[in-house]
Amino acid sequence: MYRILLEDIMFEHPIRVKESVSVGKVSHLLLRYRISGILVVKSKDDNKLVGIFTIADILRLINDELSKGGHRIKHLKEISKLPVGKVANKKIVVLKTKDKVVKAIALMHKKDVQTIPVYEGKKLVGVVGRHDILNIALNYY
Repeated sequence: MYRILLEDIMFEHPIRVKESVSVGKVSHLLLRYRISGILVVKSKDDNKLVGIFTIADILRLINDELSKGGHRIKHLKEISKLPVGKVANKKIVVLKTKDKVVKAIALMHKKDVQTIPVYEGKKLVGVVGRHDILNIALNYY
């Protein structure tokens, strides 16, 4: 497992959304494709990462609104209209295709991230998530 490179396990066609797309639409994509995070990119550059939006971010937004008390359904609808670029997590950890899986494992644990974009030079070429790591770790002989 120490020799396996990210390019061997990464998902090569990560779902990316422009920073102007609504939180509601991005949440729908997360649920529809059963993924834990979506890469948020600049409106004019698909390789320029703005942030990562995850299921945890959705739950945080909902919790923040509901913890204010009272009837908040109206406010939850307003959250769904927000541009995802404004609320996406800006703490981005990135790796390169030639990095080893063990480096991804260490970063996921140390930085508490679930989704890591993978670059080849300046080009965004893939993504690796915790499920990819677990799949290779548990099926590695």
